[in-house]
Amino acid sequence: MNRVFPALRGIAILLVVLNHTIHMGTVYPKSLGLAATLAAAPWERWILYSLSGLGSFAVPIFLYLSGSFFSYAARQDDLRANYRIVWVNLKNIVIPYVLWSSIFYLEIFLVHHQTCTPLECIKQLIVGYPFNFIPLLIFYYLISPFLVFATRRWGWIPALVIGVLQLLLINILYPGTLGFAFPGWFSHLTPPVLASTLADWAVYFPLGLLYAQHAADYLPAVRRYRWVLATLVVITFFLALLDSLELVHLPLANYLFPFFFILLAPIFDRRRIPAVKTVENIGKRAYGIYFMNLIVLDLLVVTLVAFIPGVFQYYLLILVPLFCLALLIPLGIMKLVERIQHPPIYRYVFG
Repeated sequence: MNRVFPALRGIAILLVVLNHTIHMGTVYPKSLGLAATLAAAPWERWILYSLSGLGSFAVPIFLYLSGSFFSYAARQDDLRANYRIVWVNLKNIVIPYVLWSSIFYLEIFLVHHQTCTPLECIKQLIVGYPFNFIPLLIFYYLISPFLVFATRRWGWIPALVIGVLQLLLINILYPGTLGFAFPGWFSHLTPPVLASTLADWAVYFPLGLLYAQHAADYLPAVRRYRWVLATLVVITFFLALLDSLELVHLPLANYLFPFFFILLAPIFDRRRIPAVKTVENIGKRAYGIYFMNLIVLDLLVVTLVAFIPGVFQYYLLILVPLFCLALLIPLGIMKLVERIQHPPIYRYVFG
């Protein structure tokens, strides 16, 4: 097991909370008419888009680590034993997912009067609203024993095939991303439910499997080209930022910089990560924080506006407190549940 992985999980959830905080503290209040006077100066937009863009690293990290962890645990070519591992993992993902999605739907009904019929709620649950990458993670766990077999048998080829399929999906869903557009009938080739998430993140779970099984060959090659990969991360992130600010049109950059980052991630030095033990402890509670932070942020925004109506005129000042509370409140809730000293309850609630 790579020693940097627990810290990477902690970094990923911190980036998720940061991204959600910026969205909830700016775009979301404005969309509700709560901050009609919001107008960011050019330098503020650069800062906010840069910080928010860092959130694009998070889901690839989660999927990559999930693939790696499963591959480490899996037994070679023993489908029955591997599916027992899948079942254990799925229980700790699906039950918290259904629970917190239901709490989210109840919260937006009570606070924002947004209603959905039981069928609509089930559809939202299936497609991953608001926890969009969880259905993709469930799908990958369901097929992971076969992916483990394929990766052990054919090495990097399964990940390459999935990467090519991801590029095709990107260009079908977002025509012109690759510089050309497919005929309209290509839209019928997209898979139901998972089309958009596969387009965004299909390659990362298989890359995690590939790394875990071939680390001895993988790591020396990455170390050899680390500065090339690091340069590509910086360049493509900058191009993606320019695309987000509509200064250039390079949408493919948004998919490239997380990919280059993930290729580089296994050689990070754990000792160079600031406050690494704290980050690792946060990473242990990543899924619980992921499920709770949106609900906490929404309630905080509504409460702030109710008691201080003009507070979002100074949104830059409140983003840091919002971020801290969106992190600390879920951590506090999880620690409180831990005191019950009943591990199954904790796993089924927080994953």
